[in-house]
Amino acid sequence: MADAVRRAVWDGSIPFKVMLDPSECRIFDKADPYYFQADRVAYLPFYLPRIYKFFEDFLIDKAVATVGNAWFEVDNAPLRWHWPIGLLYDFYTALDPTKTPTLPPTNHDRPGSPPLADPEPGAAPVPWTITLRFASYPHDFLTTLTPTSTHDSFINSIKEADFARNGTAKAVMSLSPSDTRELFASLQDHDYDRFWGVTDKLLNHSGITVKNIPIRIYNPETGQVIQGSVPTRQPGTIRGDAQTLGTALNSLVPIIFPSKRSVVLARPVMHGIVLPLSAPLLDLMREAMYPDGFLHITLAMMNDDNDNSHSFVRLRASEGDVGAELPLEALVEELEWVML
Repeated sequence: MADAVRRAVWDGSIPFKVMLDPSECRIFDKADPYYFQADRVAYLPFYLPRIYKFFEDFLIDKAVATVGNAWFEVDNAPLRWHWPIGLLYDFYTALDPTKTPTLPPTNHDRPGSPPLADPEPGAAPVPWTITLRFASYPHDFLTTLTPTSTHDSFINSIKEADFARNGTAKAVMSLSPSDTRELFASLQDHDYDRFWGVTDKLLNHSGITVKNIPIRIYNPETGQVIQGSVPTRQPGTIRGDAQTLGTALNSLVPIIFPSKRSVVLARPVMHGIVLPLSAPLLDLMREAMYPDGFLHITLAMMNDDNDNSHSFVRLRASEGDVGAELPLEALVEELEWVML
């Protein structure tokens, strides 16, 4: 079952529509958009060479508009290139996975084509439309993107997650140089077997017991990011009960998650699905963490829409409540449903 969840996470993808900023385009009526399908676990810079090649002939000044100063934005907000694509989508769209996405007309917006579905309020559009820009790089918000930036950022996150898990970076520092290179190369190549062949060495390092779960919680409404290192066992429990997602969220953001078992104000979202609060946190990390070793969880605020009779998660719940306990195995079915 662990492999099934991991594969479902690995195979998740998002359709994109990239527009060249009109101020950078030499064609009066703007360039054609570029459509592509991106892996949720990947990073936008992985796709930048092909995107740049598509728009290259439309650029006003290729000497100025280079890959090195390219950046993306959505709704006037720069996209963080060092965040995984799935996290970017969940955060910047504030997607509520229980609502029907806004689907485009058939044939890529051809006039007169009928829409494929009626959207619900608060649902995110697909494909996700972002803008490619070169001028006015937002240095106060984004670090400069160099040929090694994505690699360095990813490896640093791997080391940070390893230290958070074990209280030491021994596992990641024990990797051979070839294994360290393979971690990033396999992610770039989207090679599941190669990536997990190395990552399992980190999670099951000899003589090291996982003590904590590295987790980051993102609130799209405030922009706040809360980072925590949560013990695998609940502190203060007589039997040392296993930490669940619900107990972890109640500990880290009690105002938003006053209950450990039921969602009240927000739904925890990762990989495009609403996570069950009953999920054991250690299992969630082993089976559904992002490649950088973190659980990146965004909050979909409920906005007083508490009944959610249309909720896909509700239909799968055993107790008829969005916060009802779901076995972690149910994530496979959920992930397959949201894959685009």
